[in-house]
Amino acid sequence: MKLDEAAILNEVKIRDASNSETIIEKTQSEETDGQTGLVPIFASKWKPDGGLVFPRKIPSKAARSELLRFVSERNEGYLDSVAICWDSLNPPELFNGDSYHDFCLRFEDEMIEFLSQKLLEPHLLGIEEVEIIPRRRGSSHLGRRIIRLMVDLRICLRRFAFYHSVTLEQRKTWQRWMTRTRIVDEHLKELFTDGLETPDGGRFTGKGFRSTWQEGVVACASAMTRAVDIPESEADSADVIAPMIRDTGLAMAMGQTPTEVFAAQMGKSESYMDGGNPGSGGRDLHIGNWEKRVLPPTAPLPTASATTTGIALAAQRLGKSRFHLAPVGEGCSSSGEFWEAMNLAGTRGLPICYMIQNNQIALDTFVLGQSGAETFGDKGIAMGIPSWTIDGSDPAQFYASTSVAREIALSGGGSTLIHVETMRGCGHAHHHDDLYLGSVSGNPPGYVDRELLGYWSDKDPLPNHREFLIRNGCSERALSLIEDEEREMVMLCREEMEGMAWPEGHSVGKGVTSQIDARSHSQQISDLNMDSEQTESPLSPGEEALFFSDAPNSWTFSRSIQNAMVEVAEIYGDEVVFMGEDMEVAGAFGMNLPLKARGHQSKLLDMPLSEAIIIHSATGAALGGMKPMAEIQFGGFAALAMNPLINNAAQLRWRWGADVPLTVRIPLGAKTRSGPFHANMIESWFTNDPGLVIAFPSNPQDAYDLLIESHSVPDPVLFLEHIGLYGLRGGKTGWGGSINQIVDTSLVKDRVASGKLSIGKARVVRGGSDLTIITWGAMVHVALEASRMASDDGFEVEVIDLRTIQPFDERTCIDSVKRTGRMIVLQEAQWTGGLGHTISSRIIEQSFWSLECAPVVIGALDTPVPFSPTLEDHTIPTANLVYRHIIRSCS
Repeated sequence: MKLDEAAILNEVKIRDASNSETIIEKTQSEETDGQTGLVPIFASKWKPDGGLVFPRKIPSKAARSELLRFVSERNEGYLDSVAICWDSLNPPELFNGDSYHDFCLRFEDEMIEFLSQKLLEPHLLGIEEVEIIPRRRGSSHLGRRIIRLMVDLRICLRRFAFYHSVTLEQRKTWQRWMTRTRIVDEHLKELFTDGLETPDGGRFTGKGFRSTWQEGVVACASAMTRAVDIPESEADSADVIAPMIRDTGLAMAMGQTPTEVFAAQMGKSESYMDGGNPGSGGRDLHIGNWEKRVLPPTAPLPTASATTTGIALAAQRLGKSRFHLAPVGEGCSSSGEFWEAMNLAGTRGLPICYMIQNNQIALDTFVLGQSGAETFGDKGIAMGIPSWTIDGSDPAQFYASTSVAREIALSGGGSTLIHVETMRGCGHAHHHDDLYLGSVSGNPPGYVDRELLGYWSDKDPLPNHREFLIRNGCSERALSLIEDEEREMVMLCREEMEGMAWPEGHSVGKGVTSQIDARSHSQQISDLNMDSEQTESPLSPGEEALFFSDAPNSWTFSRSIQNAMVEVAEIYGDEVVFMGEDMEVAGAFGMNLPLKARGHQSKLLDMPLSEAIIIHSATGAALGGMKPMAEIQFGGFAALAMNPLINNAAQLRWRWGADVPLTVRIPLGAKTRSGPFHANMIESWFTNDPGLVIAFPSNPQDAYDLLIESHSVPDPVLFLEHIGLYGLRGGKTGWGGSINQIVDTSLVKDRVASGKLSIGKARVVRGGSDLTIITWGAMVHVALEASRMASDDGFEVEVIDLRTIQPFDERTCIDSVKRTGRMIVLQEAQWTGGLGHTISSRIIEQSFWSLECAPVVIGALDTPVPFSPTLEDHTIPTANLVYRHIIRSCS
């Protein structure tokens, strides 16, 4: 292009005005936080500490070739610029560790200067002043793009350094680990085919997942601080992995034994899945051992990686230098919860590395039906996370990539994503091999493309890496010895597993929560046969136990919850975090304002708008050493958190004995005129699958006490708080009355200190002799009003406030019904499918012969929650409706 004199003079003027400041230096001075700031590029904080030791010098041409390969993969538009800058520095023919490191620093400076000057060329003049997108000028936008480019190049060059720092001894260790994995896989296939004899004379083949051709992942362990290598007292600082379901090799490389793998996948009594009760194993088939910082995976595939994101969050907030690795398959990378986890990690710069292993086929779904991304690494880029691709047949690439990801994470540089191209050389599970590969008989013939299989078969890491070792000086004899040792050791482990007892049936019910075990079949029969004596009511007929106050120092329901949150913050200090949507300004309904007023702003954490990752990460934070209190803003939104609550948090103790000290606050309920999705009564959703404690207070004293008690137990607790009771309308409830109370804050402190909690204990709040109403939440006040109305007609009703609905205090209810002979269960939830029917059935079993009329369950109409006041008021139970049922039952 021909330039005129004016253009040349203009370029000189602009270059003179640039003050030699690079575009990166201009960009880094901009604000990156607050409402108007830009998202931090966390990885820009990371720079390699120094050179690594290379066992032998490496050719600079090899480094240049790898750099250009990577640029072609990730930043192809800069190929020419990278080549020009590299060559301009006249690299030596060979690098040692230090000279390579020094050259990389020079190359980075050269690239930044080159690109900064490029923007001053005449045909690009003015682009820095253009608004590229609203509120972002060209200088800022391009500067940030260049920062991300430089991070990518820095990572590539550092990975190359780690790759060439690998010693022969490290490779021999990897060969041992890969050999162990392959041998264990062979035994598992045999077990899955032939099975083991069970006590009833049958054969059980177990279930599990093998990792043929994917053994190279074991090398990740060499880059990490393993729990098995440090004192048990320091285990909390050990790095954490969340292996995918078939990563048995990685789990064993981190310290698990073949015995553990065999016992888990064959369901033996000594498996790790014992609920924390030795000899009670066999509850789940998955690998893992949390004491070794191998998080057991789950069948909903994104759960482990999302939970590990929370463990990483805990490390960041507690200031622990801990790295987290979360491999998944390409199928899992399609899951919304995996995306939500990466989004949180990218937003907060968490010390975690995700790894997407593209198996080519997820179960039976090909990549073409799984993702439209050019590479699976592109998924990390969308979240602002540096990402790159490696060859899954090369263990050294796993090691190099994990080493760099760990350096970035522990320097405060945030999250990364490694995309692994690999292939599963076996079916999804053992029963799937014939469909996947084809049976010996030829029927089925196998559907996997033979050329694809042949390509990856030729890249099998075991024989190829073995050959590499021999070429580089390892003797055949030494490798044969490793293989013989591993075969013998694995066989002994299998024999150890086969010698284990099958779990006793009765062991399955132990440790559902720290509060309760499951009731056994025999216990149910025993309860039915129990002929208990009639007890006296703690209250006289008509006497009430709930007292309300208009005194200036009385608290509304919402104020009690707010003050309990402040108390929790002051008890647990930095171990607690209040996490949810809109937390840092005020919280829903302004519930967090007292926390801010008392100096606990730093304990409030705004989360992305995703109920699933709020709960997954809170669960992980609980495993990682914190005591989180999460919030789901409205009852209906809890549907988005069903998987993390039911399939994860609720089962962790029962599966492997985990403490999960987590409280989840969920505002809900009618009389708020919030309509569908908000006011849903959801208690029955969560009672069918055991493992959660569920509290549902009806008054300020219980709200304060139960929230503090909930946060003191090592279990996940759903704390359901009725918005209609908050007192948002000038201290009045949605029903127009006041339930303000003078709250005694000392009672709960004494109970927590003594361990004698009120969780699981109902309370008789009104004495009666003619009928019992069992209820919870806001319906307690409806029941009390109806009971007063019935008293005018000569009928005295006993009202029981359950307070917690899981565990459920059946004894208090049964005793009351035996005294009165009549029962109503009152719920605000829709009648069909409501918890009230379960409660009614449980009580009838042990009070049937005392009943004088048919029990009744009263609930809302079987419609979604309506919005309009007239519709909502018609839908939910009223005091007049309950009064009519009382009169009918007692007449």
